[in-house]
Amino acid sequence: MSLTIQQLSLSTGARTLVDSLDLALEPGEVLGILGANGAGKSTLLTVLAGLAVPAQGRVTLDGQPLDALPPLTRAQHIGLLPQGDEGGFFGNVADFVALGHFPFGGPAPDLAPHLATWELADLAGRPLATLSGGERQRARLAQLAVQAPRIALLDEPLTHLDPAHQARLLAWARAEADVGHSVVLTLHDPNWAACHCDRLLFLYGDGRWQLGTPAELLTPSSLEALYGPGTAALWQQKA
Repeated sequence: MSLTIQQLSLSTGARTLVDSLDLALEPGEVLGILGANGAGKSTLLTVLAGLAVPAQGRVTLDGQPLDALPPLTRAQHIGLLPQGDEGGFFGNVADFVALGHFPFGGPAPDLAPHLATWELADLAGRPLATLSGGERQRARLAQLAVQAPRIALLDEPLTHLDPAHQARLLAWARAEADVGHSVVLTLHDPNWAACHCDRLLFLYGDGRWQLGTPAELLTPSSLEALYGPGTAALWQQKA
């Protein structure tokens, strides 16, 4: 299943965030999106999920215009993990995780493997609102895993996670790609991007963008161009 972006432009007010982006997201790929705050990363993921309309251009899913597909059909193939918290959900963790099956109707599948993967089994009966930020993030990841999308869009998924769970999330992303799914992650750590992404998309927030491999894009000078002076120190280049 392929998601294709053609001449896509994103704007906010009078400001152009992304101009004329062309990108084909391939099965089996992990794509990392990097850029400063406000560069358009979240806006782009929202458009790729079919939840917002670009200023121009189009997005197709296996050749079909994404905006022409019914919402439930989109949700059966594309999953979005947004940055925002799920305020207002008053059920327990198991109920929240089970919502991942909603696009497919019928009873939810066995949640035990997903709860175990994200170390939530002992928290399944707890109200979601009582969990820590990291525990809630793991519940959101478990919900996405229950949805089992062919294309997973994750907006800053490492937020609130400790290093062990960050590593687990990135290993899960690679495992999804290895079975032919596509994963898009917005990230801020170039070292994680280098280790776990097949391609990178740099967004500069002024219309410019760059697409390439980690070897092509991850250099001290490119990181300073992306994030500003002094940020090359973020990059621990491997020998």
